[in-house]
Amino acid sequence: MSDRPVRVYPEHYTPSDLDFDLDMRFEARSGVVHNPPDMQLTSGACGTWVLRIENRACDLKPGGVIALVRFNYQIAFNLQTDSPRRRDYCTVETNSSASLKLVTWRDSVNLLNLVVESGVFKKGETCTVRIGDRRQGSVGSEVFWSTTDAEFLLAADVDGTGAFHGVRNNPYRFSVIARPEPDLLRLLGPTVARIGEPFALHLGVFDQNRNLVERYQSRVRFEIPQGVEGLPPSYRFSPKDRGLKIFENIRIHRPGVYRIGLSGGGVEGRFLSNPAVVSEQPESRVYWGDVHAHGWGDSTMHLMYLRTRKLDPLSRHQQGRRIGRFDFACPASMSMHPNRREEVFGAYRKACEQMDEPGRYVPFLAYEAHPRAGDRQVIFKNYKNEPIPPPSRGSMNELVATYGDRDDVFLQVHIGGQPPKWQLYRPVRERFLEVCSGFGCAEWLLQKALNLGYRPGVCAASDLHLGLMGGPRAVEPFRGRFSQKYPMRHRDSAYGTGPVTAVVAAGLNREALWSAMEGRQTYATSGARIYLRVTCNGIPSGAEVDLTDELQVAIVCHACAPLDRIDLIVGDYCLKSWHPEGMDFAQDITFSAADLPGDWVYVRVHQTDNEYAWSSPVYLERQGPFSPPGDLPRWNEQEEIDLDAIGENDASPYLSDLQHYLNLEEDPERFQKLSPIGVVEQFVGRCALFYCYWGEEKLRMSIRWFFEFEIPRIRYDFGWRDFGAFDENDLGAELRDTYGT
Repeated sequence: MSDRPVRVYPEHYTPSDLDFDLDMRFEARSGVVHNPPDMQLTSGACGTWVLRIENRACDLKPGGVIALVRFNYQIAFNLQTDSPRRRDYCTVETNSSASLKLVTWRDSVNLLNLVVESGVFKKGETCTVRIGDRRQGSVGSEVFWSTTDAEFLLAADVDGTGAFHGVRNNPYRFSVIARPEPDLLRLLGPTVARIGEPFALHLGVFDQNRNLVERYQSRVRFEIPQGVEGLPPSYRFSPKDRGLKIFENIRIHRPGVYRIGLSGGGVEGRFLSNPAVVSEQPESRVYWGDVHAHGWGDSTMHLMYLRTRKLDPLSRHQQGRRIGRFDFACPASMSMHPNRREEVFGAYRKACEQMDEPGRYVPFLAYEAHPRAGDRQVIFKNYKNEPIPPPSRGSMNELVATYGDRDDVFLQVHIGGQPPKWQLYRPVRERFLEVCSGFGCAEWLLQKALNLGYRPGVCAASDLHLGLMGGPRAVEPFRGRFSQKYPMRHRDSAYGTGPVTAVVAAGLNREALWSAMEGRQTYATSGARIYLRVTCNGIPSGAEVDLTDELQVAIVCHACAPLDRIDLIVGDYCLKSWHPEGMDFAQDITFSAADLPGDWVYVRVHQTDNEYAWSSPVYLERQGPFSPPGDLPRWNEQEEIDLDAIGENDASPYLSDLQHYLNLEEDPERFQKLSPIGVVEQFVGRCALFYCYWGEEKLRMSIRWFFEFEIPRIRYDFGWRDFGAFDENDLGAELRDTYGT
């Protein structure tokens, strides 16, 4: 990777009318060539960007630079010019006698620079840059995974002073649209309902990147259990539906747990709605929402820089309400520009006012803060009179002084760009903690908080960037933790959209939801709308329980797919595990106080499709020290697996592809005893699962190779299971010290 020249945007860019022109096209591997105007690329497509730049302005002497900047789009994690066989290989050709150096680097905004090293790039001459040049063996580049309206800016520093001026035809616009092939049918209804009350079912059709297939036209058939009324036996989508249909006035007239099947419409497989638990008079309801998601307002990554129809604050709430069937949500700016805080925050405040409808949908105002001691999502109970917040990149002292003592504000601990660095700053209280996000699972963060003496309620959130608010969990390239928090050359995939928070409350209004969150009456899932109820001595999870002689634990779980495992965690240890059959589980079990090696209790649920759920902890008030654990496994203990004993299986044919990738993109010597385990059907898609031992430390690692994408996507996790078993702030720092970036 070449040395980075002066940064172009936003520090050194001035709009202007320099007479340079950009002729861009995308040559898909399929043979289709996309050109402006109305340039529409298919999400996830593999191909090559061909960017022809014509100099109509003036001669560029040595030191002159032409630069390309992007908004609301990401081409790659690392554009590179060093290896013709690796992905995202970039080249430059010119009809000029000047020597042009193509400079690329890891930058989310400033894509590349063309530097005149010698000679003169004369007026009338051209050069052509290829991104993802496939002519020498590279797989090419991948179109961004999520639908978006994007822009390129072309700029030039004509005299080498570091001041860049835009060209007269800026911006160069293009769009990314959904793949036409449907991959997932998702039917969402209430998790808890009363007999005979009307409710809505939301049916969405999604591609493999979890974009709505807006051009979908086909018939979907339902398997309707007895007792369900108001739903037709089938439905044919028309263009006006744009991939989403809401069925109103559905009723269930008998008590029980209901799941509605659906199939057809050119989508392989059979799908089930989330379970609906129906009774005569429910004690409480389960309400779903995303407490950490973003829309317009991004002055760092510039992925949400343009206020497009999709990213507008009002649109974000509408997406969550319609596509995600959310009951509440907190979409917010990720990084407000210091000089535009009033404009951006005001837009989100106005959107809350427009969407506030108690009984149907409750919007919350929020924003993300980025102090050096770790990011926090700031969530406000009320929106009408909330003042403009301090700068996003202020200090933790300022953030805590402004909001830390307010009971109508949550400072949510999350696992996005910067998890909390409690060694730098320890707030007095941390009340809301993200145990799963679009980046992946992070149970380690919950355990760390508990061991520091915090007593948070749990949440999960998408940390959404350009995906759909309320969209299903997706395989999102370039957003995993490897190469960001753990040493690796190329950043792996994360899970984009999906993770959600369940709030168990008496009603769908602001007071009831806030009171439930204050009382830690929440649980978190990686995306599945699982019903989970955990009580200790009859008191629900999140509460404090006086422990005297014994603890009676009751667990009820109604899942969205067959259950693989349910773990009861007490303190730092796994006290009990079950491997249920089917999708429904109920267990009452009693422990003596002497059997409990800790003062918190929570439940972890794992489905066979690799979706997770976590209950908020029950906090035990007890006298004296707790009991020694004996031979109990720790909460994150990994199973013993003899990799040498694993034979051929359905993942074996993908081993050579994975090895080829690791040979090109990583240091293959770090992946020891790489062993195929099997092809697994995850909610996000089918993948080949591999285990290995990583590095000199021989750390257990699981690798998921999502082979069905045009360019396969890869996901690493330390451990055989991926619930977030290792402290990335500690382990990641240690490994980066050993191996570098």
